[in-house]
Amino acid sequence: MSFKLRLLSAASITLAGFTPVAVAQAGSQSANPLISDVITVTAQKREQSLAEVPLALTALGADQLDALGIEQFDDLSDFVPGLEIQEQSPNNPGFVIRGITSDSGGGADAARVAVFQDGVSITKSRGSYVELFDMERIEVAKGPQPTLFGRGALIGGINLIQNKPDLDAFAAEVWAGAGSYNRLEFGGMLNMPVNDTFGLRFAMIDKSRDGYVESVLTDEDFNSVDLTAYRLSARWEPTADLSVTVIGNYQEDTPAGTSFKSNAIAPFPGGSLEAWEPAALNTFGGFEEGRDLGLEREVYGVTILTDYEINDMFSLSSITGWRGFDSLEIFDPDGFGAELLVVGEDAVGQQWSQELRLNYDNGGRLTGFVGGSIFEEEAKQRIPLATNEGVAQAFQAGVIAAGAGATVAQVEAQLALMGVPGAQNFDNPFNPLMISVPALFTTGQIVPLRDFYLEETANFGENTAYDIFGDVSYQLTDRLELTAGLRYTREEKTASIYGGSLVGPNRITFGQTLFLPSTNGQFMNSGQREFDDFTWRVAANYTVSDELNVWANYARGRRPDVISFSGGNFVEVPAELVDSVETGAFWTLENTTIQASVFYSEYENFQTSRFEPNQAVFITDNAGLATQYGFEGQLTHAFNDMLSMFASYAYNHAEFDDTDDEGNAQEFAGNSFRLSPDHALAIGLQARFEMPTGGTLSFLPTWSWQSEVFFDNDNDRPDLQSSDAVQDELQGEYGIVDFKVRYETGSEALWAEAFVDNLLDEEYIIDAGNTGDSFGIPTFIAGAPRMAGVRIGGRF
Repeated sequence: MSFKLRLLSAASITLAGFTPVAVAQAGSQSANPLISDVITVTAQKREQSLAEVPLALTALGADQLDALGIEQFDDLSDFVPGLEIQEQSPNNPGFVIRGITSDSGGGADAARVAVFQDGVSITKSRGSYVELFDMERIEVAKGPQPTLFGRGALIGGINLIQNKPDLDAFAAEVWAGAGSYNRLEFGGMLNMPVNDTFGLRFAMIDKSRDGYVESVLTDEDFNSVDLTAYRLSARWEPTADLSVTVIGNYQEDTPAGTSFKSNAIAPFPGGSLEAWEPAALNTFGGFEEGRDLGLEREVYGVTILTDYEINDMFSLSSITGWRGFDSLEIFDPDGFGAELLVVGEDAVGQQWSQELRLNYDNGGRLTGFVGGSIFEEEAKQRIPLATNEGVAQAFQAGVIAAGAGATVAQVEAQLALMGVPGAQNFDNPFNPLMISVPALFTTGQIVPLRDFYLEETANFGENTAYDIFGDVSYQLTDRLELTAGLRYTREEKTASIYGGSLVGPNRITFGQTLFLPSTNGQFMNSGQREFDDFTWRVAANYTVSDELNVWANYARGRRPDVISFSGGNFVEVPAELVDSVETGAFWTLENTTIQASVFYSEYENFQTSRFEPNQAVFITDNAGLATQYGFEGQLTHAFNDMLSMFASYAYNHAEFDDTDDEGNAQEFAGNSFRLSPDHALAIGLQARFEMPTGGTLSFLPTWSWQSEVFFDNDNDRPDLQSSDAVQDELQGEYGIVDFKVRYETGSEALWAEAFVDNLLDEEYIIDAGNTGDSFGIPTFIAGAPRMAGVRIGGRF
């Protein structure tokens, strides 16, 4: 997993709410978009300078987003310390803040990292990954943010603020690009004032790129890009006191399959086990009406923002949101060519929300807000699972016949002996009508086995949440400001689960479904619960001098209780709680800024998710207690008006405690959090030159490095006792080099840029284990290789 942190100015990235000073003097506008004035943010539900916000907040404005080429979420994570976004596919992202991951796709599951689009929660995993185009600003808050970002912000929140119609001027932009792996992309924007009180804005983007892992069994290579996104917004300001904005978003993703590749069984004779080499994956038997591996996903929504200035002290804000997603993803979780398993995920979700907030600011020492919201959601996740009965029987027999200490060679030999493709006998077609079933399954009788057997589970979730919240800041002295906030949440949850065979009894197990614990081939169960609780925060910000600000905060975060299906029944998993303390400082010198903060967090009822193959469902477990502490520091320095540098270092020690509250040993005792390296370092240079013929030429080389990272909380490591050691769920330390050059005309009307990502073609993986790990056959997903491209565009 790559934590690529590139060059960024102090004005665009800060660890806390104090004055970030860059090379440009306050009140001036630097010619360098990465070294600009302090950005205005709304993380505290009111417009503030980023310097005034007493929390760990990163904010990137339109100029920075444009200069850095941030167009999608995994680009964003390159520039925000403590943030990583893992994209297996647009349907299955993992949002990680300081090692806390939010990636569960269950219908009743709640997230740890809140994602908002113009104040509307889009946190549900299967609908949260959206393209970042025509953006006004992106804000990333780290640490628990219960009163600001809601009940889902256990350890942080991301707010995407899209550009709204500008009533003052006509504007348009168009751009296009091409690059490696047949990369093609284009986009545009049109802003059109209709009259003095009404305006429209339209923006779109279209991107395609071939996959970077070759497929030997299907027409399309794996890990491709294929998306189209549109946005239409309208703004109405009938008076100076009232503003109404309506925003409609639509995105469609149809990439090829994800390269879940085994590193135990070769894809074909002589094939490589490495994740980035060709893969042999398939959707045998016409699975899901003949669909190929890959994703078909639609995400859509409508947001209505209303702001009314009641008087000089009070204003009223309303956020109304309706959103939905519909996705079907087909993948091969065993990672090799045999027709062993193919799995689908059919996820559908609808939500509606309404928030009202009364804001107070009379220009004095006291500011704040109170409000309430209602959120209603329905979601479904259907998981069909298919197998070739003969291959499944042969695979199980091969593993068992070789014994618990089976080597890869022994398993491959057994599979080849039984005619299973995907091992040494890959080219031998396997479509038997009859096969001898070993005594280990029955009594050695001959039975017909089907080349396509299908069963599925589906989980459903309904959630209604009511919130009442308030937040207040008071300027106690000219140097000291205190802030406090409180949120009360009440939730009503219903969870249901269905499972069973769709084609009759399994012929290996004779009457039982292959993976589901039922006697009649089908089951249905449901559970209902109500939860409520308080979360809060307190903070202080103190200006020591013109050069030094310090701050501290304490907050409680909460991931709501979960209704989880386990052992044939629904069980209640207690709410996950985190108490976090953080303090930091910011120094400003003549041409240098130094930022640093330390944090400490304690977790209770740490919720972990796992796939249970015997039930074909995802289960949430209570992993007990965990502790986290760390340090984040950054340095920016301007050598002169043309050349500056950036360096950052992050230390994050996050692990499960040895014992629980009662002194009992915990399952993951001493293990590190998944997707959480202890060390991450980044260094970058930014050079910008005024050209004699007009315009500017800029260069942006960066290098980033991270220590080893685990992909699961059980911290699987290579079995060093075996000659056939297999690395499982671990990426060792590595570094990434990126480079970008950009030219803009003097008027900035035209621009062109060239880029190279992963310049040294570093080989690494972005995930390991996955669904196959639950069946004892972990799979691995390759990170992107070296890619280059060019873009040209114009503004009018």
